[in-house]
Amino acid sequence: MAKGLAVSASLLVLPGASADAAQLMPHRAIYELTGKSAGGFGRSGSLHGLLTYELMEDCDGWSVNQKAGLDVSAAEGAGHRFEWSQATWEAKDGSSYRYFIKDSQDGTTGNQRRGELVYPEPGATGKLTTELPARGEADVPPALLPVQHTLELLERAKAGDTIYLAKIFDATVDEKPVEISATFGPSLPQSELQAEAFAPLINVPSRHIDFAFFVKNLPDGTPDFEQSIELFENGVVSRVSFEFGGLPVLGKLRKLEMLEPQTCE
Repeated sequence: MAKGLAVSASLLVLPGASADAAQLMPHRAIYELTGKSAGGFGRSGSLHGLLTYELMEDCDGWSVNQKAGLDVSAAEGAGHRFEWSQATWEAKDGSSYRYFIKDSQDGTTGNQRRGELVYPEPGATGKLTTELPARGEADVPPALLPVQHTLELLERAKAGDTIYLAKIFDATVDEKPVEISATFGPSLPQSELQAEAFAPLINVPSRHIDFAFFVKNLPDGTPDFEQSIELFENGVVSRVSFEFGGLPVLGKLRKLEMLEPQTCE
């Protein structure tokens, strides 16, 4: 399954840790997905679709919902519909993470993952309890959770770091931590197009970030897959690129809605 936004599993400083700590803005974003390449779908495959990403905040944690649909066609005329979704909740203190992930092709359900990871205390080994694809339990070494990783990315970029290596657990690829290398580009100026189309991004700095995901630890040290995003300091992603079945996919932000966080006493 292709990853949607690396920022969702991408990534650790808690909100409110200091006056200058990174702050994520709850939001709902819709991306148009396009791509063309020879890839695995024929000599001149084409692709289009939509990806919806939603980040919500409650008193104790963050919820992330992703849903995507891709229509892929080959020059030979064959076409397929691919869909995937991911619903997660993680505690702000990093103590727990719940997830339900599934994908399908042409209406037939494929992989499904459902489980909960609990860390008894910071730095301790966690206990993963799974319901899908099978019931079981496993120990998980210390790792960042997805939204925590995003917050840490923002802090590292603001501090001037150019490379950041971390292990995160999001269960999208494997039920164990995955090593992710992030390479930061320079701070990008606000474009007039972004300011005109998306008011919440006015005067908000952004950076290009390249990710390399290491799942199988290949002998030659090459990543299993790569992804790039443009990440704003409020947690909004305006562009994302990744590969799906050998096809390079580009996602562009088409709609952005800011959401109200839950009021906490």
